[in-house]
Amino acid sequence: MIKRTAATFKPVRRAHGEVRKLPRQLAHMVLALVCAIGINSCQYSSSQSTVGEPSAELRVLASRYRIDFDTPLNSATGWAAAENQPAELFYDYPFRLRVQTVAKTAPDHGHELRLQYRRGNGQWLPVGMAEFPYPAFATPMVSTLSATAYQAGEETERLLGDPELEWDEAIALSATAVTPVWRTTGDALEWEWPLVIRRFSDGPSFAEDEERFEFRLVDGMGQVLGGRQPAPVILRSRAGHLGGTFVETPARLGPYQSATGHLYFIMEPSETDNRFMMVKSVDDGRSWFEVDGDSRPSLGDLEGVGSVQVGNTIHIIHQTSDEVVHHAFEMSDGLAKPDTWVVTTETIAQPSEPPTQVADVVARSDGSLVAVYGSATGLYWQVRSSTGEWQPANPVNPDAVGMPVFSGAVLLTTASDSVVLGYTSADGRAFVRVLDNQGQLSVPQRLSDQIGTRERDVGAILPLVAMPDGDVVIVYRESSGLLYERRLSALQDLGPAVRVTERAVVSGAVDSDQVGADVIQHEGTLHLIFIDETSRDIYHTRSSQPGEWSAPEPIVEGVDAGWLRGSVHRQGSQQAVYGFVYDAGSQGGSGFNRYLALPL
Repeated sequence: MIKRTAATFKPVRRAHGEVRKLPRQLAHMVLALVCAIGINSCQYSSSQSTVGEPSAELRVLASRYRIDFDTPLNSATGWAAAENQPAELFYDYPFRLRVQTVAKTAPDHGHELRLQYRRGNGQWLPVGMAEFPYPAFATPMVSTLSATAYQAGEETERLLGDPELEWDEAIALSATAVTPVWRTTGDALEWEWPLVIRRFSDGPSFAEDEERFEFRLVDGMGQVLGGRQPAPVILRSRAGHLGGTFVETPARLGPYQSATGHLYFIMEPSETDNRFMMVKSVDDGRSWFEVDGDSRPSLGDLEGVGSVQVGNTIHIIHQTSDEVVHHAFEMSDGLAKPDTWVVTTETIAQPSEPPTQVADVVARSDGSLVAVYGSATGLYWQVRSSTGEWQPANPVNPDAVGMPVFSGAVLLTTASDSVVLGYTSADGRAFVRVLDNQGQLSVPQRLSDQIGTRERDVGAILPLVAMPDGDVVIVYRESSGLLYERRLSALQDLGPAVRVTERAVVSGAVDSDQVGADVIQHEGTLHLIFIDETSRDIYHTRSSQPGEWSAPEPIVEGVDAGWLRGSVHRQGSQQAVYGFVYDAGSQGGSGFNRYLALPL
């Protein structure tokens, strides 16, 4: 389980990818105010928020959990369990809690009700309001949110409790944690809250499978209601669910596979606490958890990120607004060596702030690394020797003064240890060059002059792919939305453009200035997955012969997909799969990362 660290306030990223940071003291004052007025769940409070013994004047009569979040308010369906019984629920899948209460008397100022929760046998904490999947201020573990099946204030009908009791209408809540003030006495009232329990939340915090959560009602003074409080719930993740959120503008992220067959993937806990996490699966992607959370890099602002696996080590290059850093993670080799962040934050450059943060990194056969990243004027490449020393940076385009800004860089190492570099320019062009072993860059060859000039067109080139015959496959998106393929031979001859699919592919979805597609190669066949621009469904197509692509087939539908990244690895009895992680509709928030494996 992750060790909780001191809570920090992290503002939501603006649409174009930059972060407007608040001074730490002011941020904590804002968070305290937010918690005080009930907008967000103040899960960092140390207060029990409870006054005295359970109330004799206010009582809970019955309760029931709904697992079907979209069931109409007064329908007698969609329940997770019987009335007053424990329920099994899923992380990052909103549910509803219906409660029946009664008041013997009412003070002049009336009554109001709030929810509290606790995790295991921990302290009771207030349940506040934080939207899911995209909260306004912070991402708590538990919160209320907006309902989808009814309007706030819609009247409830009797569904719970003793039908012989006198009864009156109450209301259902939406986008609020607190009931309105009411003074009804003697009659049973029913209230319904929309709720969510998150797998990853700010802190960062992680909730394990089979964890027990409880809810209880308190009045406006924090006094616990008497009677029968809601039964506990047991939470687990659905198969293949990661939660959390993607890093922005990523190159390769994995999943990477260790010698023991375990999978690793780079992501963030939440949009409002965007820090590195390495998550791991020991069961072929069915379940995931963070490893070595105590040593994770503290640097946030995860916008331009690229990574590469070298043996059992994952090297990461990360560009923020004002520096470029190197991180490294050592995957476990079993019982002898645990999962470890071996390089947390190593600054390698401090270029001028680029319009879009971009980074990628590849390895050569001698163990050296080649990284590329952006600046205000263009791209730079930099080498880390096999003994671990970073060499001085080199401009990709040294004569770029007065030229459009270059960005969108992607790298690939060839069998001869040359490095292929693809990149875009702000005037809508895309290029490819080759960096040889002596540090010389070839003359740029133009891939396309129809990339587009919008910010979301910057990352138009997919991760590059090496073929068994020595060709490098370059897939890119033009401003029409269509994907094209070109092949660069070992002799650096650039082949003709071939259209991959007639379906337009999304670009720049939810904060990522990048095409929504990924491509890999297995035994000479290309496999490409992409997000349809109109439906936001995920499709798969393949190519066994140069220039010939199969008709795309839908593989994930109805999810409003945002991002995806994958790799070739092996499952179970060494079955090769194209395993990928995709964003299933977070709208830029968190809680929607999921894993899927396509057999190859």
